[in-house]
Amino acid sequence: MQYSWQKFGLLSGLLVLLGSCAQLGNLEESLAPDPRLVEQQEQAAETDPPADSSLPTDFPAEIPLYPEATLIQAEDKTTVWAIADNVQSLEAFYRKAFSEAPWEIVESPAAAPDNLLEIVARTSDLEVTLSLSEAASPTTNDSDQAVAGTTFALSYRALSTTGTDDTAPTDTSNLPADTDLAAQVQDLIALKVFTATDFQADTVITRRQFARWLFKAHNAIYGDRQNQQIRRANSNSKPIFTDVPASDPDFPFIQGLAEAGIIPSTLTNDTLTTFRPDAPLTRESLIAWKVPLDRRQALPQTSLDNIAETWGFQDAPKIDTRALQALYVDFQNGDQANVRRVFGYTTLFQPQKTVTQQEAAIALWYFGYQGDGLSAATARGDRQAPNQTADTETNAPASQDP
Repeated sequence: MQYSWQKFGLLSGLLVLLGSCAQLGNLEESLAPDPRLVEQQEQAAETDPPADSSLPTDFPAEIPLYPEATLIQAEDKTTVWAIADNVQSLEAFYRKAFSEAPWEIVESPAAAPDNLLEIVARTSDLEVTLSLSEAASPTTNDSDQAVAGTTFALSYRALSTTGTDDTAPTDTSNLPADTDLAAQVQDLIALKVFTATDFQADTVITRRQFARWLFKAHNAIYGDRQNQQIRRANSNSKPIFTDVPASDPDFPFIQGLAEAGIIPSTLTNDTLTTFRPDAPLTRESLIAWKVPLDRRQALPQTSLDNIAETWGFQDAPKIDTRALQALYVDFQNGDQANVRRVFGYTTLFQPQKTVTQQEAAIALWYFGYQGDGLSAATARGDRQAPNQTADTETNAPASQDP
């Protein structure tokens, strides 16, 4: 009898243990992930590609991509992206990226009325256009929309690296009738100071346009002398002029010239706080900005007597002090003086007379002082020489042993 009770107790304990194991198994199953969800996640991981995996095969690797941007469309050398940030962040990123070598922000073409932003940048062999429409972009004041995303497009095209860029434009209708002057303009076009379409010989040039041309022409002509080039202003720099903010497309040029002391500003102890970028350029401003880059030294003090003894201008008392200093130096430059090359012989300077694009181009064709200088023609020839050498080597007949 005692044995039976022991057997019964052992059997009961075994049943309890087995029940506990079964419950533990059920608990593990209840805590385990749903196999259907696991399968879906594995499939998603296999099918969802990285954001840039659908990039066209010809998408240039050197184009900077906005951090965490998602590619949503790619077609015919245009890619469309979405980001969580607003337009201001997008613009700041690309203005900074395109202001660094080898990129250069160039003049944007006329934008469509619904375009909120357009930036065109180039390297020696590539052009990229960043653009977005107002309808596709959130307002910067609406944080909910900004989080929802901003869409923008990056379009790209290859630039010819052959002699195409260095040849004269096919459309010469805008060029001066004078053959020599037309050749000078073509030299500047070849150096990408401006385009044949942009140039209108008899149109008055604005201050912003001349600042841009001055910056580009100087750096292009001194292209092989990095230590003599003017540096572009950083987009994070505090604007010197209240009417030229960092968002202005010509900010890198105008601010860069001011930071180099070429354009008078508060940095040169002038009281000027505005630049008036869209005002017409005057003769005295052209001379005051250009001559320091010819002499490459600070302008000396001068007087009305000095001008009377040199140029003999009848209207000298009407000329600004800085322009007087530049004029005195310019006279020492002989036949390469800007006044002689641009305005010819004159006894009246007419300091407030506006300047045409043709006159500006003539001034920018040459930089130098007293015989030590460079012209756009020389710089253009230097650029063509490597291509011509390469073509000669490529097309040279194979040598034959006697």
